[in-house]
Amino acid sequence: MYKKILVPIDGSENSLKTLDHAAELASVLGSKIALFHVIAPLPSTVQRYVQVNNLVQEVQGFGQEVLEDAKKAIAKKYNLEIETDLIYGDPANEICDKAKKDQFDLIVIGSRGLSEITSIIMGSVSRRVARHAVCPVLIVR
Repeated sequence: MYKKILVPIDGSENSLKTLDHAAELASVLGSKIALFHVIAPLPSTVQRYVQVNNLVQEVQGFGQEVLEDAKKAIAKKYNLEIETDLIYGDPANEICDKAKKDQFDLIVIGSRGLSEITSIIMGSVSRRVARHAVCPVLIVR
């Protein structure tokens, strides 16, 4: 039923719990799993006051580390085909676009990520993904 599962992760404790849930599901179903990290653009006010190049490199390095650590964590426990991808953009939009473009059957996403304050102001990423995704969305608490 679910042959390709997209798992957006941000390095938060909740996304790691979500990852384990998704990996177990993929293992039972014989699914492929894709770990996906989206780097949100910096606000223009921040860009004015910091050296953007250094910060972008640091954030990208963090994203790569999150993906590699997550891949290692589930590769030890489960025998899965795992791919990783990192992209810049609005997290909810990029997750929905990737699910559509790469024809994923399921998105497994955490209910909360790194930025709970931002989600109060802008609405949670998981809620926006659930509303706009072209495939089913499993939100893990």
